[in-house]
Parts: sequence; structure tokens; C-alpha cells
Amino acid sequence: MSFTWSATFTIGQPAATAKGDKIILPQAALESIIHAHASAPPPPLIQPDSNYDPTSWAHPQFNPYEPTKAQELPSPLTFQIRNPANRLLTHGGVKEFSAADGQVHLPPWMMNSLALSPGDQVMVKYAALPKGTWAKFRPLSADYMEILDFRALLEARLRSNYTTLTRGEVLRVHQGTKEFEFVVEELKPEPGEAVCITDTDLEVDIEPLDTEMGDAANQYTSGIFNGQGSRKANVLKIGIESQGRVSPDAYQRWTVDIPNRKSGIDITVNVQEPGDLDVLVSTKLPVSLQDHLWANFESVGPRVITILESDQDYATQQDSQVIHIAVFGREPTTVVASGSSTSTASTSTGEVIYSIQAQYHNSSDFSTPISGSSSTSEAADVPNKDVPGYQECTNCGSWIPERTMMLHSNFSHRNNAKCNKCGIVMKKEDLPNHFHCDHCDKHGDISEKKKHMEIFHGWYQCSCESFESPALLELAEHRRTTCSDRFIICRYCHTLVQQGGLTSNARDRMRGLHSHESYCGDRTIQCQKCSQMVSLKDIQVHAQHHEYQRQNQVAPQLCSNQNCVRSKGATSNVLGLCQLCFGPYWISTEDPKNQKLVQRLARKYHAQLMTGCGNNWCRNQHCATFRGRQMDATSAATEMMSILKEARVGAIDGHKTWLCVDEGTTRKKVMAELLLEEVSGQYTIEWCVKALEAERTDLEAAAQWLQLQAPKVKKAAA
Repeated sequence: MSFTWSATFTIGQPAATAKGDKIILPQAALESIIHAHASAPPPPLIQPDSNYDPTSWAHPQFNPYEPTKAQELPSPLTFQIRNPANRLLTHGGVKEFSAADGQVHLPPWMMNSLALSPGDQVMVKYAALPKGTWAKFRPLSADYMEILDFRALLEARLRSNYTTLTRGEVLRVHQGTKEFEFVVEELKPEPGEAVCITDTDLEVDIEPLDTEMGDAANQYTSGIFNGQGSRKANVLKIGIESQGRVSPDAYQRWTVDIPNRKSGIDITVNVQEPGDLDVLVSTKLPVSLQDHLWANFESVGPRVITILESDQDYATQQDSQVIHIAVFGREPTTVVASGSSTSTASTSTGEVIYSIQAQYHNSSDFSTPISGSSSTSEAADVPNKDVPGYQECTNCGSWIPERTMMLHSNFSHRNNAKCNKCGIVMKKEDLPNHFHCDHCDKHGDISEKKKHMEIFHGWYQCSCESFESPALLELAEHRRTTCSDRFIICRYCHTLVQQGGLTSNARDRMRGLHSHESYCGDRTIQCQKCSQMVSLKDIQVHAQHHEYQRQNQVAPQLCSNQNCVRSKGATSNVLGLCQLCFGPYWISTEDPKNQKLVQRLARKYHAQLMTGCGNNWCRNQHCATFRGRQMDATSAATEMMSILKEARVGAIDGHKTWLCVDEGTTRKKVMAELLLEEVSGQYTIEWCVKALEAERTDLEAAAQWLQLQAPKVKKAAA
């Protein structure tokens, strides 16, 4: 049922939800919408088919006598938002009805799109939009090639934030700290001016770039630097040193293939002075100052990053053998000392020239700096320490022969100075350029101070707007773990999506799920075993429950006759035989000590051994027919006594009898043994018999039945 509703509102302050198209309306708007919906004329009655038969169930038709059900309010509510001053319009959904009377709150991007400011008038009109099936987007710049999977990114952005799409509007999406813009170029179904994208499968496509933008895209992928320093990665080979150049505030990227993950890796970058750079390493793209796993931010000496084979992020990477390296160039800083004052000046020297090498790490070499540490060991031996005839200088700490101590001491006090905080001895002219950080234990040349303060004591805000930190390393840790903008392969929909914030569901938090996987995992699927609808995130536990039930089934009890494969049945007898095998030994007279039963069984065994059953299909190993030779009475009696003991007449269990059976039972026994051999003894003979009965002696189908229904043989613990 369609209805009409429209109203004019004053623009309030921008809505806090800037990432979607949902607006905030006043409570009075909801009441007027409900009233307009209730007052709308009912839909026209459908004329019944002239051939309608109310008594037929073959082809049910419309029943004109059935009362019409009351129509519910459409969901979701979609609106056309128009600026009456310039006739610009767009569409959106509604988040809530909590605005002040006469006001509406729009997302900032929507206000900019419609050229609206707080206090302006805007017209909001209900619009019943068709469900969208296809959307084409046009990128506004060639840097969209940086996006790892733009279709997945767009689909995730639309699914989580948008209710509608309007042709011509600009969609802004984020990956990391960068924002990318796409224009909604085409929509389906026709006429495609606007569609609703809630509860529908929307196919996303990207319009190919035109010639001019195509050239820009080719530059992106061919290795030409842009303003941010993006470039196609160079290939680095293990053990081979390569040369590189990087401009200040730009990246040069390398990839190294490491097939042997059982050994760690050392990445060493030597910088040609003057020059400064940072080395960033990760197992996944992108790699930048804010997105990395390992980094070296030293300003002097070789930049060394050691990744041990025990590192979890390094050792557990299964999807790729490639390690990604980014070298970020920085402008060198020149220090000029004048008297007691110190001034710093940054001078650009063009590109930074460096060499880079990756090689397998020798785990026995503990002298190699790990993860960016380039300091020497403080435990190194001091030459001539405590050697007789040597004395320690009180100024520089060196051990000097006693006979030259006075000469050395005068020279040292005249030329050297000792820092009162760290105890490092340096030339007096270098002391003014020596600094100590007020926030941590860092000390060194004052040329390192600016970079140190920027990286470790600056202020960084993540693009998710929920995390702030003074340290770049903490920001990188957040972005690869708990950041809502972090890209993951969803374990349920198997697409590249943003993981979202922490879910409010306690069970999902224990599972390590964020908002997207928590929402995505709530979808249900039908269990193929029990036909029950189970949520995706519970399907593993549900399957384990079926597996537990399968493994704890009680095996069917077969007849104690080793040549019979029939079930023992609910009733039991003193021989543990099935009813058919026990029939010849049943007697109506009382036999409390089973003496008559033992005599009948002994006579049967003796006859089998002497003359046999005479059946050519017999497979009873204690039958003369199967053996092909008859025994004399004495030898038969001796063997009969040994197998008679295995019958355990009167015992509770452990019965074993050896009686001849009919041809059909023998054939089933042979097939059960063939099936047991085919499944390599993973299942017992009892379950093989049951599988053949269930699948009517089809060996292939019985093997599949065993895999789905029967418990496997439990291996004994070593």
C-alpha cells in the first residue's frame, strides 16, 4: 500500500553519524507518517479468476472471501531530501526520531551535497524506492588503484552505512588514513535514479577509467612516484644486496620471497650520508608509517630489523611467502653549534641513497640487533680493566698505565666532557649537541631529537576516530589488531571487509569476533545432518556435537558365531547366538547347568570336523568341507574340546562359536570383510555389517555411510 507524506524542516546541527545516509527526524514526524499511512486508501481488490475453485488444492487462487490483512508500515523508510532553494536532491533512510520539533539533522556530506547550512529549510518526502540490483561507480582519481579490493570495500561500506543510493552522488570510503571518492554512475533497476539497498543482493561494478585517467593509473602501477610516494614494489632476493633511492616524505617499496619460514630473517639498510630514512616491514599490504609489523626508526648507523623464526606474525603466515618492505625517506638535519647555544636547520639534499639486503638469520648469533636496536652491548669488556699496573681515569673511564695517568688525565679534562645523566664521554664541543629526552630514556645527538619526538612523543589519531596515541608504534599496533577500519577476510562471507568495532556480545568477544563477523555470523544455514537451522558462528560447535554423538554410539552386538553377521537381538542366551543360530540348540526340558546344551554343541562340532556340512560356500575354518579333508574321531574330539572352551557356556560375555551358516549369511560376511579392508580398518566389523544393511549391500555407498554415520576405531595411546 502506497501513501504520501512530506514536510519542511529547519536544518539543525550536523548529525553525529557522518558515515552514512541516515537522517534524524522529530517524534512528530513519525506520528504524521503513521497517520498518513493509516489514512491512505486500501489497495484495489484483486479480481478472482473465473475458474477459481475454493475446494481445489491443486492451484490455490485468490480467495475474495478472505478478509484483507492490515498493511504494516514499510521497512525501511526511505526519503527524498530536497533543497527547495536550488532543487538539489538526494535520498536517505532514517536513524531515529529524536530531533527537536521542526528540525532535522543531516550527515555533513549530505549538507555539503545539497549546499545546506544550519538554519536553512529542507523538504523531506517519503519515497518508496525499488530494491537495487546493480550499481556502477566511477572513481574521481586514479589513486583508487591503491585499494586492495575496491569491490569488497564498497560493498562493506554500503552494507553497514547506507540505506539508499542516488545517481550522481559522491560516495566517500576510507582505507587506512586515505579517503577515496566514487560517483554513483548507474543504477538498476530502471529508471535508476535512486534505489534502496537494504535486504538485497547488490552487484557492484567500477567504470573503466578514461584515457587521461588510464595514463595516471598506469603510472601508479609502473613505478612512478606520486605525491604520497606510492610505487610498484621492487623485488629483493635473499642474500643479494640491492641499491635504492627514495625522496624525502616518499616511500620506496620492496618485496622479498622467503620460502623457508623455519629460519628467521635479517633486513639491513645502509644509508649514504647525509641522509635519513625509516624501514617498515609487514607480512601484508599496505605498509606505511601507520601500518606495519616491524620498524626501525634509528637516525644513525645501519638500520637493522631482525625477525626471528619464533615470531608468531612471521611463522604463522600461511597465505603468502612474501614479506613487504617500505623505505620512507626523511630530510637530514644539520646541527650548527655556536658558543653555548644550539640551533637546528633542515636542509634538503634530494634523494636519499641507500643499500638494502635480506638474508637468513643465524639464531646462534645473539650479537645481531633485533627489531631496530642498533646500540652496542653494555656488557662489552673494557680493555685492561683491573689489570695490575693500570688505573681507571676518573673523567673518561678508560684504564690507563699508572705511569702515564697524570698526562692522560690532563689531556682528558682539557678535551673531553662527561654527561652527568648517562655517563657518556664525548668531546667538549659535542656536549652542547647532546640531548636527553624528558619523556623516556632516549639520548643521543640533538639532530635525532626532532624525529624522536615526532615518532614517540607526538600525537596521532586513527582514521577510526576511536584511538589516539602519542607513539606511532602504538598506533600501528592498534591498526593491525583492534581498529574498526582494519581489513580482514571474513570467516563467514569470505570477503575483504572492515572488521568494525568491538561487538557488545560477550560470547562473540570470547570468540575474537568484531562487529562485522558478529553480525555476519548470525546468518543461519541448514544442517545437512539434522536439518536444523544453525547460525554460521555456531555451526562448528553444532558439528562437533554431531561428531560427539557419532563417536559415542554403541556398536551393534553381532552373533557370537564367527561365521554369522546377524544381530544378537534384544534377547540373550547362554551362547550369545542370534535366534536363528540358537534355534537347533533350544530344548524344552529344564537344563539348569547347561549340560544338555553343551552335549548338543559338542556333537555338532564333532560332526563338522569329521564329515563337514557339505556346502561348497562354507567358510567355517572348523569344518571339514571348508578344509577339504575329513578327520578321524579321535583327532576331531581333541580339536572339538579346544573350541568348545571358547563358547564359554553360561558366561556373561566373551562367547565364540564356530558354526556353519547358509549361503546368504556367508556372502554378507565376505562383503563385510571386503568393506573392512577397503576402509583400512578405521571402523569395526559390526559397523561394516550395519552399513551394508543400510545401503543394501552397495559397497561404495556403504563406505560413504561409514564416513558419515559410524564412529572410528579409537587408537590406543602410545
